[in-house]
Amino acid sequence: MMRDYRLAAGQRGVTMAVALVILIGVSVVSLSALTTTMWELVMAGSEEARMSAFHRAQNGIDAAIVNSGNFPVGESVGYRNCTSGFASKYDETCDDSSVTLPSTYDATDTEVAVVVVAPADNCPPRVMSTSCENFTVASFSIDSRHDATAARGGRADLMQGYLVLLPKFQQGG
Repeated sequence: MMRDYRLAAGQRGVTMAVALVILIGVSVVSLSALTTTMWELVMAGSEEARMSAFHRAQNGIDAAIVNSGNFPVGESVGYRNCTSGFASKYDETCDDSSVTLPSTYDATDTEVAVVVVAPADNCPPRVMSTSCENFTVASFSIDSRHDATAARGGRADLMQGYLVLLPKFQQGG
């Protein structure tokens, strides 16, 4: 009762070839999935860096608003007051470099410029519910730039308008 386990002449190695083709197909699909996952991870990191830079630039604007001395009310249109590194870092001219940010604010890689847009002789907008007889407004543009690309971080450049409400001093009595 011996059995004959010999293969038919045309069947030699077919199983091996089919297994190799299937293994190659599975390998290609696995490598494709791995590549896709790696790119998604890179994109997620870039999005995180972009959002972090945006928030840091917005915090620069908020920090500049805290100090009323950053707004040169008596200067003419186009006057630019910057943080100390703004002019050299961005190759732009600043009329003054006296913008100060609170010591509690981490200003690493963030520079701020405050530009006079309109002098302090305009009437306040109606939405402010104030009188043109008693108040004037000066208009400013605050440009905050955060650039951490040297440390593989993000970069953002934000600009925001800002009005300073000033009382008119009454003369005489």
